[in-house]
Amino acid sequence: MATNHLLATPAFALPIGSSSDDEDDGGEDAGVYSFGQNTYGELALGDTNDRSNPTRVDLGRNSGGKRVVDVACGNEQTAILFENGDVFTCGYNDSGQCAIGTTERVPTLRFSPGLSSNRTARVFSGNGSEHLAALSANGNLYTVGFNMRGQLGLGTATTVTEATLVEELVGKRVVDVACSYFHTAIVIDNGDLYACGCNDYGQLGLGDHSGQLVPRPVEYFFRRPVLAVACGQHYTIASLRDGGVVAFGKNDHGQLGLDRVSEPVLQPTRLAPPLDRAVVPQLSCGYHHTAIVTEDGAVYTFGRNDYGQLGLGHKLHTARPTHVESLSRMRITQVACGCYHTLALSGDGKVFPFGRNNHGQLGLETTVDCLSPQLISTLRNKSVIKVAAGFYHSVCLVGMLKDENQSTNGSGTLSGDLRKMLNNSTRSDITFVIEGRPLFAHSCILVARCEPLEKMLDGRMKDGSQPEIAIPEYSYDVFAAFMEFLYTDQVVALATPDLAAGMQ
Repeated sequence: MATNHLLATPAFALPIGSSSDDEDDGGEDAGVYSFGQNTYGELALGDTNDRSNPTRVDLGRNSGGKRVVDVACGNEQTAILFENGDVFTCGYNDSGQCAIGTTERVPTLRFSPGLSSNRTARVFSGNGSEHLAALSANGNLYTVGFNMRGQLGLGTATTVTEATLVEELVGKRVVDVACSYFHTAIVIDNGDLYACGCNDYGQLGLGDHSGQLVPRPVEYFFRRPVLAVACGQHYTIASLRDGGVVAFGKNDHGQLGLDRVSEPVLQPTRLAPPLDRAVVPQLSCGYHHTAIVTEDGAVYTFGRNDYGQLGLGHKLHTARPTHVESLSRMRITQVACGCYHTLALSGDGKVFPFGRNNHGQLGLETTVDCLSPQLISTLRNKSVIKVAAGFYHSVCLVGMLKDENQSTNGSGTLSGDLRKMLNNSTRSDITFVIEGRPLFAHSCILVARCEPLEKMLDGRMKDGSQPEIAIPEYSYDVFAAFMEFLYTDQVVALATPDLAAGMQ
């Protein structure tokens, strides 16, 4: 293979790992696990029987040997995204939210041609939403499904069954989306927030009750860039890049975290301490409750609590952000809220659910509600990398088991933390396209680690080029391994004999 300037400088020896038996054993556990309600086949298990035990989804011919990189759960439907951009969906589809072009039920996983043709990089839905949103590699937004209040942002209130480009946002790079039953919130790369759909309770943050058929910018965030966003049934929560969390919309259960129950709040309003100034990289909303993860891995909850969905050991509603003390001994990296249940994911890949469990959606092999976080024991020896929660069902994405002897992969180390950013579209500002597939990167890391990339990016910044770069010289796996080395000083996850040969 001819030497390319990107891989020739700086000079280093790539530490390619071997594909050992241990790696193969860990790989057998990797995949998608689902549990909870399965009335419409939303668990992707090929039947309509509920499960109270996490059950591995047989992806069979659908995977083609490709990794799953994202999952999303809606009202009673599920979307699974593979690394090549293919999207498969299943479950409730009466509004076309499975994006297969019809409204017929989808009891088993089906390929979505429209979503897959757009080089999808991330998928989004919500525990109460009957619509689906997808981001393409270039930051375009596509939506599909229920649209009675304009929540698809397409300029009409007509339900659609095929993924459709949101024209209003073309030219802007979307980085995050939150979906609720009747409204959608959208974050673009400069931190501006756009919202569309129902606004009966001020959940769009526009200061009035006027619904919107296309995404409208929320003026409050022009000077306060958004870090993350989540939507409850009739409210919205957003964290700010400079610290602090704001909320707007319905507040009849204290779900806005303002330390009071009130009439609907029409303008973004800061939460009560300590979240009024906290840095919050991730948050999630149920129908009437909210869970928030701070930068140090602490979890705060507030809102409705009649099933223990706040994880506080009781059923009392609370309007004040309250620290979930039972999770304080571990670092939580993600929360996902179903209608009345919550999943918390720790940095070492363990899942702790709490709340309503009438369909087994907590994965605890019972249907008894749980008032405090409890470890899912059947996933104890697996490394969960993402959790998603639908109306009454849950999905866990399990990655390769980590080698305990490789401390550089661990949470809390520099290379371990940088590995979390590898090919992560949420905060990326550069997209490489290799063999038609996106690979997300961060210019600050690339310019510090690779002089040829620094020169390339400097030139593109000066001439105003779009941050999408085609790399025709390499296979996807080889270039991904190169990126892995730049981020972590190792090439482990993609190590195969063929890959090692390709890097010579």
